[in-house]
Amino acid sequence: MKTYRCKGTITVFLSLISVLFLSLLCTTMESARIQGARAKAAAALDMGLFSVFGEFENRVLEQYDVFFLDGASGTGNYSQKALEEKLRTYMEYNVSPNKGILLKGFDPYPLTLQKAGITGVALATDQKGNAFYQQAVGFMHDNLATEAVSAWLKRKEDAQKLDSAGQDYQNRQSSNAANLKSLQQQQETLRKQEEERRKEQEKAAEEAGNLPMEIQPEKKEYPAAKNPLETIKAIKRKGLLGLVLGEKKASDKVLSSDVPSRRSCRKGNLEIKKKYAGLTDNLLFQEYLFERFPCYTDSEAEDQVLNYGLEYILCGKNSDVKNLKSVVKRLLALREGANFMYLASDPAKKAQADSLAALITGAIPVPGLQVATSYALLLVWAYGESLLDLHSLLAGGKVPVWKSQATWRLDLKNIPSLLEMLESPDTAGKEGLDYQGYLQILFTMGNTSSYSMRALDLIEGDIRKTTDNVKFRVDHAIVKMAVKAEYLIPPVFLRVTGAFLKTGQKKISYETKGTFAY
Repeated sequence: MKTYRCKGTITVFLSLISVLFLSLLCTTMESARIQGARAKAAAALDMGLFSVFGEFENRVLEQYDVFFLDGASGTGNYSQKALEEKLRTYMEYNVSPNKGILLKGFDPYPLTLQKAGITGVALATDQKGNAFYQQAVGFMHDNLATEAVSAWLKRKEDAQKLDSAGQDYQNRQSSNAANLKSLQQQQETLRKQEEERRKEQEKAAEEAGNLPMEIQPEKKEYPAAKNPLETIKAIKRKGLLGLVLGEKKASDKVLSSDVPSRRSCRKGNLEIKKKYAGLTDNLLFQEYLFERFPCYTDSEAEDQVLNYGLEYILCGKNSDVKNLKSVVKRLLALREGANFMYLASDPAKKAQADSLAALITGAIPVPGLQVATSYALLLVWAYGESLLDLHSLLAGGKVPVWKSQATWRLDLKNIPSLLEMLESPDTAGKEGLDYQGYLQILFTMGNTSSYSMRALDLIEGDIRKTTDNVKFRVDHAIVKMAVKAEYLIPPVFLRVTGAFLKTGQKKISYETKGTFAY
């Protein structure tokens, strides 16, 4: 039996057509593969950038709920080159999945990483700490109830009224002091004239042969020891902080002069958008500060760089003592105004001041002197009550913002024994605001633009003290980074057509950019 075999044949024309069709198919596949390679390149950059930012400072996140990447990697020396090398290392394993593997698989999207560089960064201290502010307020927006904002708005309202009352008190005190001094000088002049007239009468009596003459007896003056005006003068010559603290001792911690708010800081070149910048945001930031930094009445603050962190953020002095003293002075001004407002509105207490003024000025009457003395008594009375208020606040008690007859503590006749009252343990103050509440009022009145940098001073000190990163600097702390990478994409499917058509195997250059921000 004869066997027939089929012979395969193809024409030249069909061969040419097949090559063209194969070239078209490979080109189409290569085009799709290149798009995939580009997507892989962008993803590799994003993953590398995300991995770099994954090395944030854990202590900052745990304690302050914000993210900082140390651009110095714990060395104290900021190095963009080291960051770029770290970025490239993270990217290479995503760019080349077969790297380091003995049995390599097929990679349909081969890439060659040519360069990976940082084009810009934003640091925590940029724009007076705006990056830190934005993170902190964003956290508070996500985690704080609206009731807290309402409480801070109430503090803001109280602050405006107390500030107005305090300024009014200072103005009245200055004007009345000048008026009272002038009237007292007039009284002293009249007293000397009366003394000279008495001496002349006595001399005339002697010259007349000691004839009996009726000489007016000298009127007794009010004793200085019981005069509230003299008592307060003596008290004001003493240290205010020692008066209100009593037997307690203030912290002696001092902050280093090398802090971000006082040194020349490194600056980034990327902008941080001011998403949060209104009144409510400022109040949220202040609540954030109160939740994370200690104040005088906090008992657990020994591990902090300053025991009175909130006082430092408010006042900016370099030691706990100076900051506490500044806060006490500000609180005293607020309490003086509020207490004087109550005294001026209470007829009974005004009558007490008028009666005592009549006794003090009764020796030689001068028009207007009794009124000015009564006014001065109200002013020093308010001052004495304010000292008791501060003594109570610093002892952990509470003081109402606006006093009433039931909450008023100091009687006018007890002012001469005010020092003994301040030295005794405070047992009053069960209603009103505590020390932190009044500190919140001061924060709403302070220079809010300084709070961010001063808080960063404390954060830097905390990281240096509680971690191994003893050279940490917040002006090296990166919160945003922009990077650029350059790749070469070698051909895969075009190798087939290249073999037939001799078109070569040219690699494609591709550049991608990425940005990451906490």
